[in-house]
This record gives sequence, structure tokens and C-alpha cells, in this order.
Amino acid sequence: MSDDSAPPTSLDVPDANETLKLLLVDDDEVDRLLVQRLLSKGGLAAEVVEATSGREALECLKAQSFDVILLDFHLPAEDGLWVLRELGRMGPHSPIIVLTGQGSEQTAVELMKAGASDYISKAKLSAEHLTQSLRQAMRLHMAEQQHRALAEALPQIVWTAGADGIPDYFNRRWYDYTGLRALGTQAGGARVDVPPPDVFHAEDLPGCIARWRECLLSGAAFESEFRIRRHADATFRWHLVQALPLRNAHGRIIQWLGTCTDIDDQKRASETLSFMAEASALLTASLEMSVTLERLSTLLIPRLGDWCAVYLQEDDGPIRQVMVAHADASRVPRLRELHRTHPPLATADRGPARVLRTGEPELVSEPTDEVVQEALGPLDRPGSDEQLRPGSWMVVPLWAQRRVFGALQICALGPGRRYTARDLALVQELARRAEIAIDNARLFEMAKAEHTMAEQANRAKDEFLAAVSHELRTPLMAMLGWTRMLRSGQLAPEKHGRALEAVERNTMVQTQLIEDLLDVSRIITGKMRLEVRPVNPRELIEAALDSVRHAAETKGVSLHAELDPDTGPISGDADRLQQMVWNLLSNAIKFTARGGQVTASLRRVEDAVVIEVRDNGQGIPKAFLTHIFERFWQADGGSTRKHGGLGLGLAIVRHLTELHGGVIEAFSEGEGQGARFSLRLPVATASQLRGSVPALHATARLGAPPLPITVLEGLRVLVVDDEPDARELLSVMLESRMAQVVTAASAREGLEQLRRFQPQVVLSDIGMPGEDGYSFIRRLRALPPEQGGQTPAIALTAFARMEDRARALLAGFQMHVAKPIEPAELVGVLAALTGRTAPWGERVRNTPA
Repeated sequence: MSDDSAPPTSLDVPDANETLKLLLVDDDEVDRLLVQRLLSKGGLAAEVVEATSGREALECLKAQSFDVILLDFHLPAEDGLWVLRELGRMGPHSPIIVLTGQGSEQTAVELMKAGASDYISKAKLSAEHLTQSLRQAMRLHMAEQQHRALAEALPQIVWTAGADGIPDYFNRRWYDYTGLRALGTQAGGARVDVPPPDVFHAEDLPGCIARWRECLLSGAAFESEFRIRRHADATFRWHLVQALPLRNAHGRIIQWLGTCTDIDDQKRASETLSFMAEASALLTASLEMSVTLERLSTLLIPRLGDWCAVYLQEDDGPIRQVMVAHADASRVPRLRELHRTHPPLATADRGPARVLRTGEPELVSEPTDEVVQEALGPLDRPGSDEQLRPGSWMVVPLWAQRRVFGALQICALGPGRRYTARDLALVQELARRAEIAIDNARLFEMAKAEHTMAEQANRAKDEFLAAVSHELRTPLMAMLGWTRMLRSGQLAPEKHGRALEAVERNTMVQTQLIEDLLDVSRIITGKMRLEVRPVNPRELIEAALDSVRHAAETKGVSLHAELDPDTGPISGDADRLQQMVWNLLSNAIKFTARGGQVTASLRRVEDAVVIEVRDNGQGIPKAFLTHIFERFWQADGGSTRKHGGLGLGLAIVRHLTELHGGVIEAFSEGEGQGARFSLRLPVATASQLRGSVPALHATARLGAPPLPITVLEGLRVLVVDDEPDARELLSVMLESRMAQVVTAASAREGLEQLRRFQPQVVLSDIGMPGEDGYSFIRRLRALPPEQGGQTPAIALTAFARMEDRARALLAGFQMHVAKPIEPAELVGVLAALTGRTAPWGERVRNTPA
């Protein structure tokens, strides 16, 4: 009457007009007749099919279905338990009522566990008892069928398990989802008690089993989240697994009813939101590029892959790898070396180069060796590290201002992980946050670099202006002082010649400084012009040697020439070419000590003329060789430098050399090893052989007002200045006003003279080699009063900025006087400071020094 595929809709047995279809399995004919009579007596219409053994019963069940099975426990060759187990292997079956003439309570428990619906002793068998058992078995069977039909109709996985926790039922959704065979129908007839382990994710299985065992022992409801493999695409998806215990009237668990609900999309969405929130917080927490990239790597590794890298490209420049990270930090140097030796080719059809070029993301689930080689270099060559070869990768572009400025690559090692479109979407979303953070970091670094450059430019400007002021005021001091004294007639006749020499020498120095400044201005504005004509290089070198010979002799430096007479002419501006050689010779003399040697050489090398100037002076530190031709650059800048000048000469030489189509290079083995400058100029062509070589001249004149009358009779003055002309000028100037003057060429010598001479006032320069005027006055003020610690002091210096004045006063000077100063003004300042006379002739009250 009933069929497993179409369960009844009622929970009760059929009415009297319907006939039950029963299978009676019993080897005893008497017992079979007894059952037939009891059925008839109970008023049940039944069609009974008889079987005398378990195997015969199984054959009957294969041929047709039955509403109820009445099974004798003791059968020939097998017992009822065996039949129950075999029926269980065949899948869903009709309810089974076991009849037995003997047995125990333990037997009844085993039968019920094996699948029996009821257990009746033949000794107590009656029509009423049998009818009641049949009706109850039918009722339970129909309820079970209805529940299973409901379970099959549900869109989620439904399962049941026995009291021992072993699954005994899964609905069709489970088998469709996992691709497994239905329970009890596996080939060969072997029973499947639990799903195979590979259905569940290996990482989730231990925790799930441990939680399930706890619930079996405690009887608590089971709930857990783990991943189940979906057969359609072999991906693991998250499920919420729940199970409730079903208990009988005595509270004993008789069954577990469970469900598996796919929550993968919700869980991943929640994880993605949490991950993105964490990523946003981490990536925007700093504007430092290195910190941002380090935090990006911690987000990616090992959560999304085994190693990753970030590549940046500015305009059409090379592809730079600015970050690389690996789950094993020891592999990072190998990845960096690989990028250095095999950078991505701009035309590559795979990898970061393609993404940077096209702006399209790239997903490679299973790259071939050729694809890996093209995208990442020789990762698969013999002996290479297998922990670097990706089994799958993703590359996504980084955008800013509608252009791709970089690419983010993440790789998974080995065959165990294959990236999908969902992984790519996640990394693209992360890249959108990363590109903002990286671009902000780039802009911050650019702004910081520009700010640093602006600060350096401001500092360079201030230092340059201070140097210009110093270098211009120093010769002006000598020129103004000597000329005032000459015009006043107060200078002894025998010193007129020296005065004129000093004026002429300082005039030439100042003229050269002004010319250098004008040349730099012409270079910056692009107004430097050349009067090109054929020039004999030997003659211009000889002219340059003649112009610096006096300076070399004064300093005690010998000049040598090694000039090839047959080099041929060169084409250029004669004045500028001579200026270039003069600058190189002057520079060599300046940095060569007394007794040293400077050599100028000329030779022909193929189609070029090579002019070299070499010396055995102090040399150039290797770290400074790359800066030696920069404007305003000096190795010993600041107020303690030993050599004057603005640092323009070599920069002018470089620019003039480039205008002449030549090359200038500097060589030095280091400090104390001398220096060599090589100037290479092209030989004049036949069409350029015309013109002549003019001489180079530079002159300047300066007038001077008369000196005022001052009163300094008997005033003891200590003059500290490293410039001999300045010391002599000040000494003569003050001695002509009856002052007692002692000079010192350095701060150390000045302190010695202070103790011996005990001056009433000190005149000190600021910019001096070794120890400057600031250090000198601080050491002076540290002395006790009886040793001159409170002696009035004037800073007489070419450093004339406001900050220089403030610094001088804070250091301990009473007054700051800028060079050049007229003699009358200086005398007036001294008189006022020492309490003798104001600069305008007023008497002032004497105060203790």
C-alpha cells in the first residue's frame, strides 16, 4: 500500500476498507499461522507475504515494498540483528517489528539500535498487542516519512544522527552539494557511517570534532562554523552547523537533528568589511612611505598570500620595486636581488609591467614555466629557491589622478592555493585603499623633499650672501683704509709703496669677485655669449701662467709648464678660455701649501686638446668630488674656513667648458694627495682657422674721503685678524693716532697677547681659520677680570648680516662693526667704547672697562 517515494499524508493507519501489505519472516509454520489468526482477530485486513529465512526476506523486499515487516529474531543460519543490518544497507525501509520467543532487555536495546520499530515477546503476543504495535509502527513510520519529505524540500542541508553521534541520514541537498553517493548505496554495498574527511576543510575539522564530542557527552546543543567542499567548483565554503538533541519521555537522547546553512557570502562579507576597516586604519595612520608599505605587507602576508611586492613607475622611467615581503623573511634578499638582476621588461605580456602599461588587473591561477619566466625572471632555473615560484598570482594597478603609478602583486606558493575572481575583487578593493595611502605618502615625501630643498636653498642663499658680503668687504677694508691714509698725508713716505700695492692687490681681488658674480648671473639667465675664433692653446696657457705667477711666488708655490707646441689651434672665446685656465691655476695655488708645486700641461689626444692643471696640495676628499663643480659649493664652508672665495670659479669653468663643447673632470686620491683637473676641448676644424688671441684685462678704481681727527693717545689696542693687510692697516691707522697697537694672526695668538699686553680694548675679526671670533670672545669672557676677562671688545668683520650682529653681541662683543670702515669711524667707536670721546667729538663719562 505504501511507497517510500510517496509517503502518506496522514499520521494514522489506513481505514478498514484498505488492506495492509505485510512481510512475515519466520521459519516456524505454527508461529506464522498464529500471527495470521491474531491479525484476523484484531480486525486488520492484511495481505501477508511469508518468508522462512532472512535471505528470502531480502529477496522479497527487492521485488516489492511492504507497509510493515514482522521479523522473527531466531532464523536458520542468521538472526534478526543480521537481517536488520542488511536492511539498513539497502536504505530507507518499512517499519520492522521483531517477534521472539526468548531474549533479554539487552537484546531489545540492540534490536532498537539496529533499526527495529518495536520488540514483542511471542509469549505475550495477543491480537490487541499486535494491533497496537502495528498501528504505532505505522504512525511513527509515516511521521518519519513526512519529516524526511520536509527535509528534502528544504534548500539547506539537513541531517540526523543516532544517540551515539553517528550520522544516519542526509537529505538530497547534502549529496548534491558534496557530490557524495547517497548513504547506504555505495558500490559494493559497504555502509558509509560518516562523510569522508576531505569533505571538510582540514583546518576546521579538529575543532569541529572536539566540539561535537563535548556536546555528545553533555547533551548540549551543537553549533559550529566550518568549511565544506562544494563539488561543483571544488571550493570550500563556510557553513553554520547546528544540531539539537531529541529526547524520549525519560529524557534520554534518542536522536540528533542537524542543519548546515551556507553562510560563506555573509561571513566573507563580514570578514572583508572588518579587513578593509583594519586596512584603512593601518594604511592611513602614517604618511611615511616605508611605514605605509610595511603595514601593507603585514595585511597581505600570510593572510592573502605567501609573498608580495609593490612596483612604482614615474612617467616613462624604470620600474622600481619599492617593497617586497615574504612569509619567510630570509627569502626577501633573494627576491630583491632577482628584481635587480632581472627587472620587469616594459613590453612583457605578463606580470607588473603589463599591468603598469595597460592599467588592467591580472589573475593567473596556474602559471606555466614560460609565463613565470616572462613575468618574474628565472625563478625556475636549476638551483633556484622553490619557495619563490608562485603557483598562482594576482597583480592589480595603483591609480592616482587618472593614471597608473604603480602595481601591487601578491603570490601564493605551491599547488594548494589557486586564486579566484573573488580573491581578485578583494585585492582590488584593498588596492584602492592602498593606492590612496601610497599616493599620499608619495606626495608627502615630495612635499618634504621640496621643503628640504627650499630650506637648503634659503640656507645656501643666506650663506652665499654672507660669503659675498665677507669677500667684498674684506678687500674694501684694505682699499678704503690705505687710500684714506694716503690722501690724509699722515702715512710715512716709506709706506706709500706698500699701501699702493695693497690697494692694487685688493682691487684686483674685488674685481675678480664681481666678475665671477656677473658670470654666474649670465649663466643662470642664459645670457653668456662667446666670441668664437681660432685660439692657440699654448699662448693662452702661458698668458694665464703669467697672470698668476706673482700670486704663486708670494705664496712660495713653484709653477711648471709642460706644453706641447704642436697641438694645433682650438675654436673658442679667447678671453673665456684664458679665464678657465686662470681659474684652474688660481684654485691650485690657493690649495697648495708653501713649497708645493703646480703644473700646467698641454697635449693632443686624437681630435681633442687636453689641458691639465695638477698640484701636490691638500687634495679633495672622494666624497666631495661629485660636488666640486657646483655653484657656491666649498668643502670648508662657514666662518672657520681657511680659504676665501665664493665657490664660483670651478662652476664657471664647468659651464664655459660645456659651452665650448668640452669636458672638465677632477681627480684626487684623497686629502693630502693633491688634485688634477683635466680640460678636454675639441680641435678647430679647417673652416674655423682664423682670428687671433686677445689678452685678458680687468681693472677697477675706488675713491676715498679724508680721515677725521680722533684722540687715542696711549690707548692699548689688541687687533686680532688673520688677514695681514687688515692687521697692518689697522695697526698703522691707530698708531698714527698715537695708540699702542699689538696684532695677532689667530684667536690662540690673540689670547696670548691679551695676557702679555693687557689691552684696554680688543678689535677682532670673526671669520678666521681654525678658531673663529665667536670662540675667541667666549674664551676671553671666561677669564677672570684681573686677566682681562672684562676687556671691551669690538667685532670688526665682513659678516654684516643682522643675525651676525646679534650672534656677535650674544657671544660677548660690546659692538659689531662691519667691514669696510673708515679710519675716522673706527677711531670714534674706540674712543666712545673706552669712554674717551664720542665719535662726534662729545666728551663722555669714563666707565670701568
